[in-house]
Amino acid sequence: MPACKKTKNSVSPKKIKTALPAYRAEYARQLLAFFDVPAFKITEVMKKDGSVTLLETAAELPTFAAFARSLGVTQEQLLRWEEENADFAFAAQKARDLQGDILIQNSLRGNYSSSFAVFTAKNILGWSDGKDEPKKTSAPLIIQWEK
Repeated sequence: MPACKKTKNSVSPKKIKTALPAYRAEYARQLLAFFDVPAFKITEVMKKDGSVTLLETAAELPTFAAFARSLGVTQEQLLRWEEENADFAFAAQKARDLQGDILIQNSLRGNYSSSFAVFTAKNILGWSDGKDEPKKTSAPLIIQWEK
């Protein structure tokens, strides 16, 4: 079996670099628009008997992964932009606030299962319920009597 020969034009996989998209100021505005959606929608549904009932549907929870995908980048790239650009960092914090509001509104209305709501609040919003934190042990109480 003949060995593969490197040609003058072949490039080693280690040398291939992909150009990361440069940050653009419009990304901060696009991020806010992506996350600023109504928490739910209410639709009128006509029943067979002619009466109308209201159907509430939770909005799709916007995520940073979905926003990154819409720009053709990764979440890691979004974090870099957040570290390097104050306007994007501010927009990202507002987006997290909007995301949290959607989560809370739909959880309170029963549109999300409670286990999903708790898991998501812990992971996306950084909430805790104290169950996951290690118990703090207090130092032993030492009493010294003076003579």
